[in-house]
Amino acid sequence: MTKMMNEMVPSRFSLLAILFLMVLPQADFAQDKSASADKESPRFFGARRGALPKVKQAISQGESSLMPAYEALVKTADEALTTKPPTVTDKKRHPVTGNLNDYYTQAPYLWPDPSKSDGLPYLPKDGVINPESRDSDFADYSRGQQIGHLVESLALAYYLTGKESYAAHAARCLRVWFIDPETRMNPHLQYAQAVPGRNEGRYIGMIEAGGVVQAVDAAGLLDGSIHWKEEDRKALEIWITDFLDWFMNSEYGREEVQMRQNHGTMFDVRVVRMALALGQQDLAREKLESVKENRIALQIEPDGAQPMELRRTKSFNYSEMNLTGLTELAILGEWVGVDLWSYQTEDGRSIRKALEFLRPYVEVVPEGLPPRVWHYKQVVPYQPEIIAPAFRMGSIGYEDEEYEAIVSQFAGFRESSFQLTHPKNSF
Repeated sequence: MTKMMNEMVPSRFSLLAILFLMVLPQADFAQDKSASADKESPRFFGARRGALPKVKQAISQGESSLMPAYEALVKTADEALTTKPPTVTDKKRHPVTGNLNDYYTQAPYLWPDPSKSDGLPYLPKDGVINPESRDSDFADYSRGQQIGHLVESLALAYYLTGKESYAAHAARCLRVWFIDPETRMNPHLQYAQAVPGRNEGRYIGMIEAGGVVQAVDAAGLLDGSIHWKEEDRKALEIWITDFLDWFMNSEYGREEVQMRQNHGTMFDVRVVRMALALGQQDLAREKLESVKENRIALQIEPDGAQPMELRRTKSFNYSEMNLTGLTELAILGEWVGVDLWSYQTEDGRSIRKALEFLRPYVEVVPEGLPPRVWHYKQVVPYQPEIIAPAFRMGSIGYEDEEYEAIVSQFAGFRESSFQLTHPKNSF
């Protein structure tokens, strides 16, 4: 009997071994999550942490839900191979300094004063773009957006396919815009969104940094390519460092960071992405922590409304822009362990409340019920599909299938590269 009991009861060492085996997978997972962001591969912060390796593997196995976006990306990258690298020196003149290396744009919502022979100073028409502001002969706006789309498309295609031709052209575009002394953009936005007759540039022009930040971040996808050398990476880091310093410490930067609407939100997004690209995780973490009180608590009402955006003439577009920025900050927080998804003020202000506020206006209503009408001012067509990225990020952060159901309403979103950088939780 004693012998039988000894055989049935495991020794202390056996119990420890069993417990070790049970805990081991969880320990490995925790270690992965706590690993330093700058040691992960690829180092691209325009994607959800850990998503791209899984997406790459899934595509190699023919995952059907990702193929429309993957095929669209490859097509875009193939077209990009024939596109000449853009540069700020492509403009014919610089209205202020004469130096073509200085980025310059004109305020989009400012128009000539019809009562003045010279039209000066220009007057505001909120939400109505003056075509003159998009004149590429002197304005860099379209080029500034193009460099971001080009480099990200090419670099992402390189990472997913391994084709060096994509990396070669992405590297060429990066050198032209950021490194080559003859064609590089000087690292500032001092002359962005100038108002003829009033000023040579404005701090709110910093909102146009999106394209260049997108490009320098996407350069991390080129690591390992024979066409992107260590000297290229170091030269680009110098440019990012100089630009980030100007971005945060210039008079413009000190003004822009105080903005209590989409400008402040997008300022934070750009600072965090550049900080992460430079491996400055402490700066990224500090900025993300400040989002709680400086953005969420100040920009969102207890019912989820964003009053500073609703007052605009394109109220839905600006509400979407700011919410997309906030959800992007929450996704970026996952890289450095800052949880913005669960943050909520005592009176209920949160990212989730902002999503819920917009939800009735974009969600398909049951048959027989009238659709919810957007009754705030909207001088451009109402296009609910632009909200898809925000609800995709919300579905990830809150693990909410109802948010994902909203995303699935928009057929065109299936081909968006966002499906690759921010795939749904189950694919």
